[in-house]
Amino acid sequence: MNSSIRIVLAAICSVFLFVSGEAQSSSAPPLPMPQLVNKNGRYALFVDGAPFLMLGAQVNNSSAWPAMLPKVWSAIEDIHANTVEAPIYWEQFEPQEGHFDYTVLDTLLSQARAHHVRLVVLWFGTWKNGSQHYMPLWLKTDMKRAPRVVDGNGRTLDSPSPFAESAMKADITAFTALMRRLKMADAQHTVIMVQVENEPGVWGGIRDFSPVAQKAFEGAVPADVLKAMNKEVAGSANWKTVFWRRC
Repeated sequence: MNSSIRIVLAAICSVFLFVSGEAQSSSAPPLPMPQLVNKNGRYALFVDGAPFLMLGAQVNNSSAWPAMLPKVWSAIEDIHANTVEAPIYWEQFEPQEGHFDYTVLDTLLSQARAHHVRLVVLWFGTWKNGSQHYMPLWLKTDMKRAPRVVDGNGRTLDSPSPFAESAMKADITAFTALMRRLKMADAQHTVIMVQVENEPGVWGGIRDFSPVAQKAFEGAVPADVLKAMNKEVAGSANWKTVFWRRC
């Protein structure tokens, strides 16, 4: 992996997950899901069943805390944005394993509605700028469950290993809890997109050289990956021979 890739909020996001909702009342029909609609080879974002031009602004990394939000909303009003991209922090969302705190999420929802703007939620989970600084302390300090990337010289880097299955499962559990909360609390689809993770990558190295990562790197590249990358190889080829002979 190269250095972390900057992900910029735009009218069309490359990675997103829509939130399912329910009817606002027993008599009203459920609101249609936000979706990308393809017509004649062109795509448009539809919100509440109509085209939606996202005029978005992204808050600073640590500006989604309730105490900071008054400054956020005043800035959003000044630039006449209709959508705000704001993070949810795993370390705050799950301060103790299995115990979820919905304070920041619920505050974002209620205040966004009060200011008549939509939300794009960023999940600061395993990764943020290639590091694990927003991972909960109970997991971040457990190097067996959440090991870090090892570079080619055997040094431990400030980046979480993507091959840590236990950490991945913990992230999935927390993110699932986040989406369930949105399904319950956001039937009106204040949140129109969710960006999963934020800027994954590696600081100070090109990839993970830990034993489990090296084993995967020396293994065969899956056929569907080769097809998607338009790579034609004879026999079983590993990642090194197919993609980067210098690794």
